[in-house]
Amino acid sequence: MGQMISRSDAEVLIDEQVSREIIEGTIKQSKAMSMFRRLPNMTSNKTKMRVLDSLPLVYWQNSDNAKKQLTKMAWDKKYINAEEMAVIVPIPEAVLDDASFDIWADVRPRIEEAMGKKFDQAVFTGVDKPTGFRADLLTSVLNAGATVTPGSNTLYQSINDAMVKVEESGYNVNGAVGGVDLKGKFRMMLDTTGQPIKGTEIDSLNKAFIDNGAWDKALAQLIVGDFSQAVYAIRQDITFKVLDQAVIQDPATGEIVYNLAQDDMVALRVVMRLGWEIPNPINSLQPDEAVRFPFAVVLPGSYSESRVDVTINVKDGEAANVEGAKVQFNGQIKKTDSTGNAVFKANKKSTGLYRVTAENMKRDVIGAVEIEDAAKTENVVINLKKNQLSTKSKSTRAKRNLAK
Repeated sequence: MGQMISRSDAEVLIDEQVSREIIEGTIKQSKAMSMFRRLPNMTSNKTKMRVLDSLPLVYWQNSDNAKKQLTKMAWDKKYINAEEMAVIVPIPEAVLDDASFDIWADVRPRIEEAMGKKFDQAVFTGVDKPTGFRADLLTSVLNAGATVTPGSNTLYQSINDAMVKVEESGYNVNGAVGGVDLKGKFRMMLDTTGQPIKGTEIDSLNKAFIDNGAWDKALAQLIVGDFSQAVYAIRQDITFKVLDQAVIQDPATGEIVYNLAQDDMVALRVVMRLGWEIPNPINSLQPDEAVRFPFAVVLPGSYSESRVDVTINVKDGEAANVEGAKVQFNGQIKKTDSTGNAVFKANKKSTGLYRVTAENMKRDVIGAVEIEDAAKTENVVINLKKNQLSTKSKSTRAKRNLAK
């Protein structure tokens, strides 16, 4: 057999082309930020919004000399609380020097993507929701009762039913969000006549298919609503800072992990602060904020409730149940019933912030509820002016005294 110089014999002499291109996926942006309405940047960590809470009334004049009646309007306040996302990326200086590409240029967009995912998770389903944020969108929809269970209905019919719930609250549906699995369902969706939905109102909705891993299809198929009613504001946009003299500690133990100067390392510190809210102002069609909500959800066919009930029980200083007290819990509002209770859904292992107001109260009562894996009742005592107690409270107290 003839002799030849094989590739393996000359391997050390053959130049190897090394691609400088990093093979990676497309950067995924926050779908909440793309769908929600952005407000001007915040100038402090809390921004107050004035939200219309009472509509004016007008009257017919039944005679030429009838006295004109009076009316008024009222505004409530809601707050956007800025919360901070942050991370530190350490790397040895030698690695930066020896790399054949700009590592920081590749790290930065991936950090931005991770922040977008983190915000979407907190906003849509409440995953790792910071305490200062209102209840996530899905939990808020559940508390408003704006849910649709598909049953035997087609997805087209279920989306229409969800849109009806939003419209009954006085809002117009302009968008839908869901997981990437919905893309194929929309392509194959047929209307009630068996025809493709192209050109229909549902087809024309602005759609966001959440492809950054923030959506959990076991919790919801999609959410539809008036996305102009979901607002966010930025206190501090994404800020990058390279550190070379800092000491980095383990957040859990406080133990020093890296001494950048001593270890010949640098670190990229990334910070962003932002908040969001759903103003949900009063409108002529639905004045009751407890059931008025600009969003509705189509639940999965095999939905299993993963949230727990939190009951805020309100009594006056003499232990009588207070009916009609306004309870704001994680941005959601309900009024107490005849037993003094307002019941909300909440995520397990979370913190709920509440504010209780009522007519003739001396001052609002503000507090927090630590929620674990079971239903929780928080008892709240409010101070009412003694000569202006509600009729219901007086009646409840009288019955209790007779029972004695």
